[in-house]
Amino acid sequence: MDDHIIHTLNNGLRIVYKQAPNTSVTHLGFNIHAGSRDDGKLPGTAHCFEHMLFKGTKKRTAYNIINRLEVVGGEMNAFTTKELTVIYASVINVYAERALELLADLTFNSTFPAKELEKEKKVIAEEINMYLDTPEENIFDEFQEMVFAGHSLAPNILGTPESLKRIGSRHLLEFHKDFYHPENVVLSVSSDLPLKKILNWAEKHCRTKDYSFTKKKRPSFKVYAPKSESKKTDHIQCHAILGNICYPHQHAYRLPMLLLNNILGGPGMNSRLNLSLREKHGYTYNVESGFTAFKDTGLFHCYLSSEKKNLQKSVDLVYKELKKLKHIKLSEVQLHHAKTQFNGQIALSEENRMNLMLLLGKNVVQGYPVETLQEVIHKINAVKASVLLDIANEVFDFDKMSYLAYISEES
Repeated sequence: MDDHIIHTLNNGLRIVYKQAPNTSVTHLGFNIHAGSRDDGKLPGTAHCFEHMLFKGTKKRTAYNIINRLEVVGGEMNAFTTKELTVIYASVINVYAERALELLADLTFNSTFPAKELEKEKKVIAEEINMYLDTPEENIFDEFQEMVFAGHSLAPNILGTPESLKRIGSRHLLEFHKDFYHPENVVLSVSSDLPLKKILNWAEKHCRTKDYSFTKKKRPSFKVYAPKSESKKTDHIQCHAILGNICYPHQHAYRLPMLLLNNILGGPGMNSRLNLSLREKHGYTYNVESGFTAFKDTGLFHCYLSSEKKNLQKSVDLVYKELKKLKHIKLSEVQLHHAKTQFNGQIALSEENRMNLMLLLGKNVVQGYPVETLQEVIHKINAVKASVLLDIANEVFDFDKMSYLAYISEES
């Protein structure tokens, strides 16, 4: 992320720009510091809001919005996380202003027409049903509900069928006023177009009605108690997930934890969990581990699916691999190989300019430092095996692990 530039407009909107030489495509996105943990008493509000951004503004119908970029070969999408909402687009450079103007219109001028809302709630209800019918997705949501029970991080991003029914245009307009102020929004851009041109367009199209804005404070997650639960399902496979709370985004151990997770169950086929459960024993097609860092906490997990007869054996093997990382310090050669692999994965991900644009926006809107690739690699290379051992003993504490399983009723 070398040579990125951050500029703030008079209305408080921040723009983070990364020049991408010799490309005819511009990627840009509006990053809003509002996610599902800001839903309040109506889980699913932020996600419903994201859907409704495409359903009408003060000067556009849903049909006009859909066609504005499609007709020139552009792409537009949006997503909601626990802490963010992002609406983004990719177009060839000649249509970059068209894309910026459209996204600004959706971000600041959406109207949430009641008729469109009722139709879109049916679509979201089907999205909820789809996830409920996909155990490998649903178990992650249920696990977070279990771990963060009683906190705003707990509810499913999509909400529930019951909470969805209660969301009206008034709730969305209030949510818009609470969070969609320029001071709470970052425009991220990756383009070969000059920054001056981007700034001129932003000044022109991101004018908003002036009103007072007070950033809402999110309650921190402080109380965690491990839980264990098994549920019978009618799916053919069994699914299991286990894990523990972990480090927040700005913790000194975040990068070392990411490295440790990559060794354990990252995307590489040579991860320890994949080599043990899949390659050596053939118990599963899908096994992985993950680490998600939030502003004030984090979550580590291991997930697997298997036949019923192999479920407990698979879970035991996961604990076996965790135990090894707790008690056996990596050799210099093992640590070197792990760092080389992880650094390579990070470098490759930065080649995707859309992902880079989204990462820039995410970091700036949440107040995180934007580090260069060289800075990140330098920090990873400085990680010591003793630190990974300390982290493993803290995070992989079996007494603090939560566990959730979907047990197939198939014999």
